[in-house]
Amino acid sequence: MKNNEALETVKEIRMMMEKSSRFTSFSGTSAILIGVYALVGALAALRVMSAVKYMPGEYSAPSWIAIAPPLIIIAISVFAVALGTIVFFSIRKATRAKQSFFNKPAIRTFINFFIPLVVGGVFCVALLVNGNVGIIAPGMLLFYGLSLVNASKYTYDNIFWLGCAELILGLLCAFFPGKGLLFWSLGFGVLHIIYGIYFYVSIERKGEQS
Repeated sequence: MKNNEALETVKEIRMMMEKSSRFTSFSGTSAILIGVYALVGALAALRVMSAVKYMPGEYSAPSWIAIAPPLIIIAISVFAVALGTIVFFSIRKATRAKQSFFNKPAIRTFINFFIPLVVGGVFCVALLVNGNVGIIAPGMLLFYGLSLVNASKYTYDNIFWLGCAELILGLLCAFFPGKGLLFWSLGFGVLHIIYGIYFYVSIERKGEQS
């Protein structure tokens, strides 16, 4: 009995330490919704891209510059809605757990997430300005994967593997010019949905039951 009580005490102390040092308000539902948003955005982008009669197989694609503005609007819209979804569900989860959302772990997580992401965004803008449209998709996947890997140190460890999967897709995408939208849909859409389901079933739901 004493050993069991000691183990339970150690588990409680460990949980308290993790809550105080890691961002634990992430929601699996938000990851699933982000994946859905990405797929909807990919469909919208596909309709815009259908206006281009010739789909270039090379990385340099000047003919796509004309349709760049609507594609940028779609990408920004998906990102804004996704970010709002993350914040909304994270605040709701933190409130239910009687925790503060705006704490040091959350700030560290978001800072480490956004540094590579902002750098990648500026880099992709430079690619667009110079007409190198074909490598924007792999660039987005690579920098997003780096953002997840970087932020995983301050939140759930399994986000690291999601980041690694995004990096692999980004590298594969770089070898298949003209297939950027497909890899973009897999990375930002399908992977998020799969990870969100896994997170909700394996982590979030077990945490609610305990």
